Amino acid sequence: MAQIVAAHAKSLRDLGFRKRRHGFNRLLDSGLVHVVRFWQAPKEPPAWTEVPGLRERLYGKFRLDFGVYVPQMDRTHMPRSEWINEYDCSIHASIGQLVTGEWKDLWWDLGRADAEAVAGEALSVYGIPWLESFPDQESVIDAYRRGGTRALWGHPATPLDVATLLANLGRGDEARVVVESYVAAPVGTGHADYLRGWLDRSGYADLVPLVSTPEPKSRVVP
Repeated sequence: MAQIVAAHAKSLRDLGFRKRRHGFNRLLDSGLVHVVRFWQAPKEPPAWTEVPGLRERLYGKFRLDFGVYVPQMDRTHMPRSEWINEYDCSIHASIGQLVTGEWKDLWWDLGRADAEAVAGEALSVYGIPWLESFPDQESVIDAYRRGGTRALWGHPATPLDVATLLANLGRGDEARVVVESYVAAPVGTGHADYLRGWLDRSGYADLVPLVSTPEPKSRVVP
C-alpha cells in the first residue's frame, strides 16, 4: 500500500494536496477540504467466516475513498484537528460509486502488476474530477438542488446537513424550505425522536408536530 501511495504522492502534491500516511488533504480558498484516501482492507479476525457472494475476504485488497469537508455542515460531527479524515466529511464517495454510479464497492489486489496504474487512472478519471466539482459551498447547494441526496452520495438525513449549511450561511429561508420538505415525508421510528429534538434545537419547533413515521403494516389473517 505504501508503494502505491508513494507513486502518486508527487502528482497529488502538485495539485495542492498535503500527505499524511495514506491520506491527502487539499484546503481550498472557500474553506472546503478535498480528501483522498488510499484504503487497505484490514485483516479479518480469526473467528471471521467468509460467505461467498455475501461476505467476502478483502484482506490484500485496496480501494480509494474521496470526501469533501464543508465546515458549515456541522450537524453531527466536528473534526478533532486541522487534518481532515474521510469520515469527517459530510460528502464522500468510494471509487466504486464513482465508477459504477451505484452503491457498490470496487477493490483491487495490492499485488497486481498494474496496481499503481489502476490507482492513477481512478484518481485522474474519477476521483479528482469529482472533487473539483465541489470548489465551494454554492456548488454543494447547487448539486443538491439538481440531484438531491444522490448527487452528494449522501445518507437519508443529508437534507438536514444541507439545511444546516444554508442556515450557517445566513440563508434561513432557504434552509427552512429544505427542512419542511424533509419533514413532509415519514421517517423511521428510531430517527423520529432525533429529528424532533433537532428541530426544537435548530429553530424549527413549529415543525415538530409534523414529524411522522410510516403506518404499521396491517397483519393479513389467512
